[in-house]
Amino acid sequence: MRPLIITTLLGLTLLGATTPAMAFGPHGGGPGFMSGRGGPEGPGKPLRLLVSQLSPDQRRQVRQIFVADRATMRDTLKAMHDAHEALADKMLAAGTVTEADIAPQVAKIAELHQQLLDHGTKVMLQIRAIATPDQLAKAASTKQKLDDLHQQIRTLLGEDGDDAPPLPE
Repeated sequence: MRPLIITTLLGLTLLGATTPAMAFGPHGGGPGFMSGRGGPEGPGKPLRLLVSQLSPDQRRQVRQIFVADRATMRDTLKAMHDAHEALADKMLAAGTVTEADIAPQVAKIAELHQQLLDHGTKVMLQIRAIATPDQLAKAASTKQKLDDLHQQIRTLLGEDGDDAPPLPE
């Protein structure tokens, strides 16, 4: 159940910051999207860090929030999948395709991304309200330590963070 919760929130937060080029699907090629930097530094990090500080009773409350939210999320994610498929079909269709041709699909995807971001923010605020100030402080401290560690790793590896990884052939 815990991976489902993390995956759901990850999906919510990831979709909010996507560019139109990413609208082609989950492997749109952007750095950090479910691979590479999307792992430990990904958008689900605040939830993972906070939930790791919660008591078993608080985790049950978090589970109840996600269970209550399941149908809404399923419907929105299904609509997102369908919108991505419609755009991919349009982009791969025979003939010329212009920005005007795909504008409705891109607008629909952007609208769904915004819905997911808004909804994910509300859910995260509900979860945050469950935590005590001490738990929030510990989660923030852990986040800062992880951020520092990731920066040290990038420095050691000579990565400046500005270069996107090469696209697979």
